[in-house]
Order: sequence, then C-alpha cells, then structure tokens
Amino acid sequence: MFDAVFGDDVWFLAGLTVVAIATGLAAWAAGRRLEADHAVWWLPLVFCLTGALGVTLALRAGESGRAECVINHEIAEPLATTQGLWNLAMFVPLGLFGVLALRRPLPVLTGVLALPAVIELAQALAPFVSGVCDSADVEMNAAGGVLGAAAALVLVRGRVAWRSWARPTLTTAGVLAAAGLVVFQTAVTADHLDGSTLHDASGDERRAAERAVRQAFGDRYQVGAVRVVPGVDGYNGWLSIQIADAFPAQLMWPGGRQLSVSFADSVHPARASYPVPRATAPRDARDAYRIAVAYMKAHYPWAGAASWHETRPVGGRAGSGWLTSWRFKERGVTMPRSLDVQINRSGRVSRMLVDLGPRHVALPGRLISANRAEAVVRDERRGNDAALGGLRVHADLLKTERAKGWQGPWRVVWSVSVTDTGCTPDADGDGCDPVITAVDAGTGRVLDE
Repeated sequence: MFDAVFGDDVWFLAGLTVVAIATGLAAWAAGRRLEADHAVWWLPLVFCLTGALGVTLALRAGESGRAECVINHEIAEPLATTQGLWNLAMFVPLGLFGVLALRRPLPVLTGVLALPAVIELAQALAPFVSGVCDSADVEMNAAGGVLGAAAALVLVRGRVAWRSWARPTLTTAGVLAAAGLVVFQTAVTADHLDGSTLHDASGDERRAAERAVRQAFGDRYQVGAVRVVPGVDGYNGWLSIQIADAFPAQLMWPGGRQLSVSFADSVHPARASYPVPRATAPRDARDAYRIAVAYMKAHYPWAGAASWHETRPVGGRAGSGWLTSWRFKERGVTMPRSLDVQINRSGRVSRMLVDLGPRHVALPGRLISANRAEAVVRDERRGNDAALGGLRVHADLLKTERAKGWQGPWRVVWSVSVTDTGCTPDADGDGCDPVITAVDAGTGRVLDE
C-alpha cells in the first residue's frame, strides 16, 4: 500500500519526517513549560498532524487552484481502494492522540471533521497547493479521525471532560460549517460521479450485461469479466463486457438502454464476429441488407416497424462491409430507439449498436429549421470574434437526446458541424476535423456540452 500511494517520493517523505519530529518535540517542550497534564501526547499528535498536512497539501499530484471537486456518490467505494484505506489510516492517530493529549473529545471531533474539508478546499482553491479535491478523501479522513477518537475513549475508560470547551467548540464548528458551505457553493465547481474508479460488476449489473448479450447473440458467447465505468457529473456510465477474446461490448449504465459491440476490436475479429444462420458472403448492399434483416428479425424484430432504413458501404467501397440502420422518425426528428448492424465481407455481424429508448418523444410545437440552426452557430462565432470567412457551417441531423444523464428530460437538437476550410492537416492527416455544436431545436439556443 505504501508503494502504491507514495511511489518514488522517498526524499520528500524523509524531509517531512524530520520536520514532523522537530515540530513534535517543540510541542512536547511547550506542553511541559505550560505544565500540561498530558504533555507527552503532544509529541505524537503534532508529529502526525504535520505529516498529514505535508502529505495532503504538498505531495498529492494534481493541478493547483483548479476550483473543482469530485463528489463521489458511491459512499462505500473508498473502502475498497488503496488510496481510501490510506486516507482512513492517516487520520486515526490524529483522533487517538488528540483525545489522549486534550482529554476533551468535542474539540478533537470538531477538528477531525473540519480539517479534511479544509484540506480539500485548499486543494481546490489555493494556487500553491497541488492536489485533487475529492469527497471520498473527506469521508475517509473524517472516519479515520472518529475511529481514533473512539479508540482513545476506550483507552482512558471515558475519563474525559465532555463539557469543557463545549460552547466555544460548537460556536467555532458552526462558523466553519457556514463559511465552508458558502465558499463551496460560490467558488467551487462540483463534478458528480457514480463512483470514481473502475470496479467489477455484480448483482443487477452483471445480470443486465448477461441479459443484453443474450438478446443480441443468443447463447453463442460466454460473458467474461464485466467492469463498471462510472458516469461523470450525472451523465451515464458504462458496463464494459468481455466477450469474444477482448472487451468489444459496452452497455450504458445505469438503465442498460444502449448496447454497442465491435468484434473488429477483438483479438481475432474474423472468428469472433457473429454468424447469421444460412447467410453467405454478400456481393453487394442488397445481399448485406437481407442478412441484416435476418439478424434483426431474430433479435430485435421491433426494428421492422421503423419508418426509415438505409444500407451503405463502410470502409471505402464496402471495404469493411455494409452498415444497415433502422430509425423511427417524426416530423424529420430521429427518435431514440434505433438499430445499426454492420455486415462484413464474410456475411457475419462485425459491429452493432442498439438503442432501446422510446419510439416516440413529445416534440416542441415549433422546430427551428436547419438554416436557422446554422445562423445561430454563425452568430455565436461572430460574438466570439471568430473569423467566419473560412468556415463551413452545416446542420445535418435533427435528433432527440437526453438533456443530461440517463434519466434527464428528452430534447430535440440540431447537430451542427463547423469546418475550417482553410485548415491544413498535419502529417498524419489530422487536425481539421469538424467541430460539432448542438443547438436546441425548440428554443434555438446553443447547448453547452
């Protein structure tokens, strides 16, 4: 655990240890001069406090003064990580030695609860502090401090002064809480996560992955490892599903609405791709369409009622096969429910994407036109002092999508591409891809993505 957290920072830790010993000895000497009853405990208390502050404010890697904090919704997750266990262990001595030194639990508990929050705010806001502001760190630091204080109470058999310093302690706690809340609300951007690390799926997550794969391919593939990729700031995450030699499948999670599979990304794509019964190698788009329809009828027959479908070559003159798409459309707006099936040159399914969203979404009474969406984007560019002469602006898709996450309200958007016609690509042919801007088709407002 030590190597995982500190890596090669041995010299920093050695210097910090020397400083912590010096400050601890100074605190012990001061306690003796003041004739404190338990001065001996001031040495380990100040030693541990100096070490904790040094590690959290000077050693942690991150961008200084970023003014962002990660809010982790998975409360139990830090208990399964090395970083979380270290944060817990680091504050146990502060609670333990704090009670042994002061014999006044209330100020110690206030300190071990307030100090982690102050440290995280400093990591978010202070330009001289390098660190990552994370609610999981506050959670584990505070829990460690409380556990240490509880252990100390057991050691001293409860012989402490609970009422001593009670009023100034509670007053200070209230002021710190109010000030911290104001600073957090006004100066810090909160990024909400449904967990901050990859972890193995279990229970409903794994059952959803197995159910999705079984619907798409029957019993042909065994589901191997399933990992949860958490969502960010309220947006959906994914289940990464191992089938066919690699990790070619992704299932939107929570909700399980979208399944994406790419056998081309597996170790043996030709062998891994899904064989459609009685299908032979297609000669053209018409043959590929018939194979895709056979697959659709066997696994997602609802797509047969779609109002629009298209088969087109992919990979340049069907070098990678043909892609057949089914869509439900109303007033020119593409609905969420959809199916894409790519048939390769061998007549097998090499890629597929299914969205089990609704076939119908309530649309605004009035939708702006493509020309209006393009004009909105041009006006925004002009407002940002962008040169418009070398730009090509084109609104090419009107679709429904979630406003945020997997439960947010549906909205209708124009997907507007902006291309710099004077751009010169780099040696690899990159650097001139169009920038996609979403425009709300009901309000005409450019959306922040």
